[in-house]
Amino acid sequence: FDECVEGGESIFLDAFTIADEFRILYPDLFHVLTTVPATFQKIHYDRDYPVHIVNQKPHIRLNHMGEVVAIYWAPPFEGPLSVVGADVEPYYRAYEMFAKAIKNSPHMLKHRLQPGELVVFNNLRMLHGRGHFTSNGGMRHLKGCYINIDVFKSMTQVLNNLVGDGRLAKRVGNQCWF
Repeated sequence: FDECVEGGESIFLDAFTIADEFRILYPDLFHVLTTVPATFQKIHYDRDYPVHIVNQKPHIRLNHMGEVVAIYWAPPFEGPLSVVGADVEPYYRAYEMFAKAIKNSPHMLKHRLQPGELVVFNNLRMLHGRGHFTSNGGMRHLKGCYINIDVFKSMTQVLNNLVGDGRLAKRVGNQCWF
């Protein structure tokens, strides 16, 4: 950010925390979000690298022990709901309540990134965005990149084994059970 840019703070929220709280407050709605598939889509042909991705999955994924292992929450990339009629009203009721839980969460973290700062997070756990900003003639430039979580876990394990104490790299967010 140039100094004259106002606002534009990065916003982060641990969606696992929100999901765990939601499960306690609204167990029936939580169940809906773990079983009824939402549609997610990115369809862009006007880019340098066109993309056409459409898939369906529930917003919350659990492992065999009932633990939250992934959150799929991306309202700008949601497509039309394609479910049986009996699931429509429960889905939208659960969706609306979960959206309110996110919006009203006391766990939201805001941070204005400075030049040279780096933020690393698991995209299947952390919700992220940026606040409104006014450029005032300045520039605002953020660069994103993605890595495969299994490659990350592998490198973490290799480093733990070679220069660390050999502990297993656990719960890194690759949806593994341990």
